Amino acid sequence: MLSDEVNQLLSDAGRSLLAVSASVVASLSDPDEQAFYLACDVLLMLEELHGSSEKVDSENHSNGTAIELMAKMVNGEYLLYKLYEQYGLIEMNPFLAHFVDVYNQRKSRVSVSEVSSHLHNIQASIVSLFLSGETAIISGLSAAQFAEQADSMAKEVDMNRFVDALVNQGVLDPPDGRAHATEIGMVKPQGDSYESVQRLLASSLTEEISEKDAESLINVLKSDLSLLMSSVDLSINAISSMLHVNPALGRSLIALLLSTILRADVLQLLQYLPPTLPVLEALNHLLVPFPLPSGQQAITTSLLREEEKSALLHPFLSNATRTIESRAVGAGGENVLDDTSGQTRQVQLLCLFIQSLLRTGAIMFEEYVYEIQTLTISFVYVPEARELFQIVQRVMKQQTADGRTPHSATQYTSVQVL
Repeated sequence: MLSDEVNQLLSDAGRSLLAVSASVVASLSDPDEQAFYLACDVLLMLEELHGSSEKVDSENHSNGTAIELMAKMVNGEYLLYKLYEQYGLIEMNPFLAHFVDVYNQRKSRVSVSEVSSHLHNIQASIVSLFLSGETAIISGLSAAQFAEQADSMAKEVDMNRFVDALVNQGVLDPPDGRAHATEIGMVKPQGDSYESVQRLLASSLTEEISEKDAESLINVLKSDLSLLMSSVDLSINAISSMLHVNPALGRSLIALLLSTILRADVLQLLQYLPPTLPVLEALNHLLVPFPLPSGQQAITTSLLREEEKSALLHPFLSNATRTIESRAVGAGGENVLDDTSGQTRQVQLLCLFIQSLLRTGAIMFEEYVYEIQTLTISFVYVPEARELFQIVQRVMKQQTADGRTPHSATQYTSVQVL
């Protein structure tokens, strides 16, 4: 959910598109980490705007509501483009599929109001400029100024040029029996840059690298996503080792990989990481909503969609419990739980991780009651597990009194975790 501050900035129809986007980015406490979260929220806003525009009566086309909708539409689309302009080619923008979809639907959309129809035309016009590479001509225009000229500025775009990029992003199926997207377009770059990145990544698995080197590495990989995808070792041992030795770098790389066509592969890999402290911190970083810079609202949004959270967390918690029971947890796969105290420590960490997710509202208790119950019953002798077990029992009693069960409930229960 967008903060009030960002909503207000995007509603500005008078300032230039470039100035508005700069102000939005400046409002973030950590632009590098929060850019993708912001973009996902903006995309959701754009989808909701059309529903709002259908309700605006056509005779109120020039009223404040219609102008605000228009400003949000234009500023929002420009922000989606601007956030990833540094990659150079529009084909590298993770929201390319959205731009293509908007452009392709420009003639087929059926709107019930004049305002909605007008907004669709404006939206299609601005994305046509992104797709044709002529965005520079509108950067100095305000949303209102662009809306006035939208029809005359619209470009015809050959959509065939984006087929390969959409295949690589996993949006389209590979035509003519070509390999899957993760196997095509993945030719390893050559030269000093590639070799330097490979050396630094290899070093990061076994020795701590400086903050300066880590920052430099991230900046290089951000500017060349193909280099990122061809360089990072997406194996359980490699990722868990990096998180153990260079946790900040590991978290940054995971977040960056989630903005590429490897998103699904990364999410699947995370399910099987061992429940060590660095891994739990990395998952907490992905799942727990970010506080807004102003501090006026409790949360904004996490990097993962709700369905992605579920697909990741259910198997991770189950795998983590089995891993602890088997006493085989290690940053690089080695056995580090040769005594009860080590196992107890791992249970404590996993319980505190779950409590953090519950306390921040990242997850709802009832959805994960089975995994939590399995963990707490297995290790009820651990104080933190016993505390969660008591919460399980309390909630189940409440549901029984209400005539519901965790698996049939239609409403989630709010759980107070101290």
